Parts: sequence; structure tokens; C-alpha cells
Amino acid sequence: METVWILGDQLRRDVGALRDRAPGEVRVLMVESLGLFASKRWHRQRAHLVLAAMRRFALELRAEGFEVDLREAATLRAGLLAHRAEFSPTRVVAMSPTSHDALRMLERNEVTIIDNEQFICSTAAFAAWAAGRRMMRMEDFYRWQRTRTGVLMDDGEPVGGRWNFDADNREPPPTDGRSWPAPIHDRLDALDARVMVDVERRCPELFGDPPDGLWPTTRTAALARLTRFVDEVLPL
Repeated sequence: METVWILGDQLRRDVGALRDRAPGEVRVLMVESLGLFASKRWHRQRAHLVLAAMRRFALELRAEGFEVDLREAATLRAGLLAHRAEFSPTRVVAMSPTSHDALRMLERNEVTIIDNEQFICSTAAFAAWAAGRRMMRMEDFYRWQRTRTGVLMDDGEPVGGRWNFDADNREPPPTDGRSWPAPIHDRLDALDARVMVDVERRCPELFGDPPDGLWPTTRTAALARLTRFVDEVLPL
């Protein structure tokens, strides 16, 4: 059976090698890398976010019927080698990571890599745009992106008649005494408690307050916060 390797910042069912697959067709690999947590000082809430999100996504996939190999390992590579030793997959497929080091590791270990679909612009499209340019400015790239995709465009012109609102965005929030909607907090459960036990064990130099449910650890929870912001905060 083929293995689809899902990295910690790719927790989406509808992208990459998992998008068109059904339970029973592939096995899913997810690796909790001890090396990642030992590489730097982590805020407790960030470390919790990473692990809790991975574990909840694994639960969602299992509920759908997928076989998920969620394993702890010293490094991502060690997790891959252990998975191969246990399951002997016909091949391992992964969506291209955002880290150059991780990409090189996948290439060296004969992982089949597909394009990362979490970006509007692919690496190949960017290379084509950048070819021959003596100077690359974000503003030029930004306008090209909007023009070719139609995002925030109206009949070939930017929505609102302006390409950007940088000057407006630099203004501080209003201080006229208005009330702001309270942020959403999710109730922490046994999974979160187990994650924090593991986080305290793995991270040698944690700092900051423990998690309180502010940061969403599922796509559903993240979309709820986005909706709250768009509907209740932006109009203010």
C-alpha cells in the first residue's frame, strides 16, 4: 500500500496527495519530531498548537476510515525510516514542504514530492515571472498575482480603485471607547492535557503561559474565528 506523508503544517484533507484518496487506498504517516522541539525555545502555547493540531487531524482521518501511523521519532527522517521498516509501503508521497532543509531530506530519501497546493503561486509560476527581471519588488509581484487570478479584481481593476491600503493598515485601532468582540476560546479536553504533558517532556526551555483555548487546533475552529473576525470585527 502507498503511504501519504502529512507534515505538521499540511493538515488539510482537500489538498495534496490525500485529496482524491479514499480510506483503504493509502496509509497516512504523521511524525512528531523530537528534534523540532529541541531545536529552539518554544512558547508553551505554540508547542501545544502544533501537537494538538496534528493529533486532532489524525483523529479526523481515523474517524473517516484511514489508517494513520502517527509516531514520535527523533527526527522526521527517523520517523520515515521506522514507518518503512514496519509497513514496507510501495512508495511514500508527500506535498512539498515549506522548508528547504525538509525538501532536501525528502529528496534524499526517495519520497515522491508533489506541488504544494497551499500557495496561490507555484514555484514554477514564480520562476517564470522572475526570469529576466533585474529587480523584484513585492508590489509588482502582488499586482501580477491579482491580475492573473482575478482575486480582489473587478473588470481588470483593483476592487475599491486602489491596489493596496498599506497606509490605512498602519493606523492603530480606534481608541474611542468602542467595545470589541471577545475572542473565541475552545474548551480544553483530555487530548490537550496529554499534549501538554508531552510538550513539557520534549521541550527543554519552554516559556510563556500554558494554553487556554485561544488558538484553534482544527480547521473548523479556525474557520469559526475567521468568520467572527470578518463579520464582527472588520465592520468596526
